[in-house]
Amino acid sequence: MEWHIYIDGASSCNPGHAGAGLVAYDNHDKEVGRESAYLGELTNNMAEYEALVRALLKAFKSGVKNVSIYTDSLLVVNQVLGKYKIKNLTLQKYAKEAKDLIRNFDHFAIQYI
Repeated sequence: MEWHIYIDGASSCNPGHAGAGLVAYDNHDKEVGRESAYLGELTNNMAEYEALVRALLKAFKSGVKNVSIYTDSLLVVNQVLGKYKIKNLTLQKYAKEAKDLIRNFDHFAIQYI
């Protein structure tokens, strides 16, 4: 099973009221999941990571083996791919959680859009 998941996270200020959302499609372009959540007071980057972790968790719990993530957060993409160092301790924890989930998939890709 393969999913393509579009994610986004945002904050009204930085930090501020934040939310995250995702829309998942199977390899036949059929929508298989949609979710959004209010996150409380977070930074924009934290909200972006929340969206990623929630998407990976949803795919894992659904038995998906191949996942492609699409996001508008260049920071998250490059941190997850190891191209950027992560100095912020909170973001380090998010990245570790994401990478731990990624290990469960046969194929993982993340792309900046």
